[in-house]
Amino acid sequence: MMNVFIDGSAGTTGLRIWERLNGRQDLNLIKLPEHLRKSPEARKEAINGADIAFLCLPDAAAVEAVSLIENDHVKII
Repeated sequence: MMNVFIDGSAGTTGLRIWERLNGRQDLNLIKLPEHLRKSPEARKEAINGADIAFLCLPDAAAVEAVSLIENDHVKII
């Protein structure tokens, strides 16, 4: 099973991706609780625990998200 994290899942694009992927039996969607969605530590753990991470973020936040990656195997979209 593939782990997928959508960073920025509260925005329009992130919500649409979530809607399309939610319910698939071959994916595990990683979702942060609302109070942790901007926490660098929580985002770092989620990104590094994912096989695929969608960055639905403004440019500066996306650059920050990429800087949190320590897992060489995570694919970023």
